[in-house]
Amino acid sequence: MITKLIEGAQPYWQRYIEHQFVRQMAQGTLPKRCFQHYLKQDYRYLFHYSRAFALGLFKAKNFAEMAVPRRTLDILSQEIQLHLNYCNQWGISEQEMINTQESAACVAYTRYLLDVGMAGGLAELYAAIAPCAVGYAQAARYITTHYPRLANNPYQSWIETYASAEFQQSATETADFLTALCQPLNSNQLAHIQHIFTTATRMEINFWQMGLDLS
Repeated sequence: MITKLIEGAQPYWQRYIEHQFVRQMAQGTLPKRCFQHYLKQDYRYLFHYSRAFALGLFKAKNFAEMAVPRRTLDILSQEIQLHLNYCNQWGISEQEMINTQESAACVAYTRYLLDVGMAGGLAELYAAIAPCAVGYAQAARYITTHYPRLANNPYQSWIETYASAEFQQSATETADFLTALCQPLNSNQLAHIQHIFTTATRMEINFWQMGLDLS
């Protein structure tokens, strides 16, 4: 299912995975201020992303459906602490992140996630969530496949985090869960799922661009 959704989201998906922001991280040429801006906005994003998974718990129809968003929330709570530690290494304090105003790209993306989740069910919510989880895994694989590992790349730890077996497995679990949720849907419902997935992919492109533009 995820392969079909990605194909249906072209050419946006390729623009997302191979965005200039990603390429510059791979080459170690991304300006520091762009990455710092991205990190601060990503902190804001993670807050609302966590809310989306909490909404997934509410939307679940049984305990089995609760299991995946519950595990993801546990992982996210750890990831947010790692994010704080990582930002500190880049000279960004937690208070600075808290005080950072959300960018227009962040507001548009996160509120879209929550709006989709509120209006629909788990399938719709995970169609909006999947481009982030699956896309970051693919972006990291794109980097490790097409670019040599640079000894002094300041973004190497970011690359290795999302290329790790743990994150790749988490992305696969998200994709598999979405596939299971879509199995009982009819053609009209699946077309709506594709629209959501494609829209969220476009939002991801804007998020990378926000980092480059310092917008």
